Amino acid sequence: MKMKKLLLSVVILFSMFVSADQTLWANSMSKMALHVELHQDGSGTITQTRQMYLDEGTEMYIILNNINGMVLSNYSVTDFGEPLAFQDGWDINWSREEKAGKYGIIETADGYELTWGIGEYGPHEYVVTYTLSDLVRQLDDGQSMFMNFFDGEGSINPDEVTMTVSGPVPFTLENTRIWGFGFNGEVNLEAGKLVGESNEPIQDNGHITLLMQFQEPLFSDLKTTPKTLEAQLDEALSGSSYTNAPMTVSEKVLIAALVLAGILLLGGIIFVVTVRARAIKRAQPLITGKAREALNEEQYYREIPYTKGPMRDVHYLLETVGVGSFENYFSAYVLKWVKEGHIKHTTETKGLVFKKDRDQFVLNTFKLDKSIDKLERRFFNIIVEAAGADGVLDENEIKAWSKKNHKTLEKLKSDLNKDSKDHLHKQGYLYYEQVPFLGMHATITKASTDGELLFDHLVQFKNYLKDFSLLDERRITEVSLWEDLIIWASLYGIAEEVAKQLADFYPQFVQQSEVRISDIYIASVFSRSMSAGYSSGVSAASGGGGSTSFGGGGGSFGGGGSGAR
Repeated sequence: MKMKKLLLSVVILFSMFVSADQTLWANSMSKMALHVELHQDGSGTITQTRQMYLDEGTEMYIILNNINGMVLSNYSVTDFGEPLAFQDGWDINWSREEKAGKYGIIETADGYELTWGIGEYGPHEYVVTYTLSDLVRQLDDGQSMFMNFFDGEGSINPDEVTMTVSGPVPFTLENTRIWGFGFNGEVNLEAGKLVGESNEPIQDNGHITLLMQFQEPLFSDLKTTPKTLEAQLDEALSGSSYTNAPMTVSEKVLIAALVLAGILLLGGIIFVVTVRARAIKRAQPLITGKAREALNEEQYYREIPYTKGPMRDVHYLLETVGVGSFENYFSAYVLKWVKEGHIKHTTETKGLVFKKDRDQFVLNTFKLDKSIDKLERRFFNIIVEAAGADGVLDENEIKAWSKKNHKTLEKLKSDLNKDSKDHLHKQGYLYYEQVPFLGMHATITKASTDGELLFDHLVQFKNYLKDFSLLDERRITEVSLWEDLIIWASLYGIAEEVAKQLADFYPQFVQQSEVRISDIYIASVFSRSMSAGYSSGVSAASGGGGSTSFGGGGGSFGGGGSGAR
């Protein structure tokens, strides 16, 4: 352990010496991971993992102020996985040697100070764990957790922060609303948890404050706070960049009036809708969705289903059966560009001490030829702009670009659908028909004979790809044709599954193909990052997650500095 720490110290000292943008001989924290596990009784176990470099002071401390009756328990500290020993009656005047390997508690008038000895100067990875009672409170009309977990003032502030909050039941958009304050970043609900991250270092006047409001009684036997969810949110949003202010009384009255008018008209509307639906059904419009899939059940088409133009032509048909999404097309285009040599997937190892592999795409081309489909060129411009001047694109860059340029993506998504539908009509695959009812007309979409055949082939091709046993029938000698099959599998969202089967059936595909298994996986990862950035840009103020607010967060519990002394 001593040898490992010595080696880490030498590496970090060297890196700080040669780096012009770092201050030598300064306490620093490169990353902090915050995890909060909420328990059924409203208590919460907080775990902070701090990656630090320290060269002055004798002890670390965390101040827990304004905790409003919360009781501390289960406090522990480790350093590089080695447990520190609890020391009762902590004295801040002890020497660094006396504090080494120990941790303690100092009770204050407004809470606690959690302390532990720095020990040897150099790199450290502290894991600080403690439990606070009554972290979740019962409000007049719901439950909430509103806590300042880190205060930037007077602290050693982290360059990067990640955070998760889990609970006794999954958090969903139906039962939980979330906000983040005091830092620039985002928070979202993912896999039943709050997941968040900062996108820049925590500032001296910043903080990490999380507000979670629970619409359903997820917790029991809670301490009460006499306040409504709306009043709490108003207080939190004061001074923030969120824009979802609650409705005024006049707005509520207007909505009530509109609802009443709607009820009076409801009977007539139901009648008109029913007659219209029956007329449309008799006219036999284009069959889509589950019904189209049922028509083609256990039928297979073994060739690329559309070769008369760019693959975006059939987006409209694919989308009506639940595939061919905007994200699917982005993944497919990425693999197409890998195959054609426009981009190349590489892996770069970052960090001198806490090493991490970072996947990235290196651009070999910065502008597609004008002979390439215009819409594909617009997709390619996304990665060019997101990569920046160095021509290297990583996951965070595509996410950040998509968040900032969500309107550009929204327009491209709309044009993808519109251009596809227009093309299918222009080529005679689809056509419109006017259906009369009650003196009015409804416009429906129908398919020609060629259109029905194309649509069936698109669905049957998916059946073929998903029935992996059929892939073993193929005897394709050209790797390029297998690559095209993988690209099309991306449109159906199953490229990874198909590629794994190909690797089993035809190991020569893996050896010879320009498109590697890792390329397929990373294309999907980048596509999801683009989608997450887009969603964050358009839904930040909804309470369903998204961008955080640097300001606001007033009325929370917790707070207090965290540093070395």
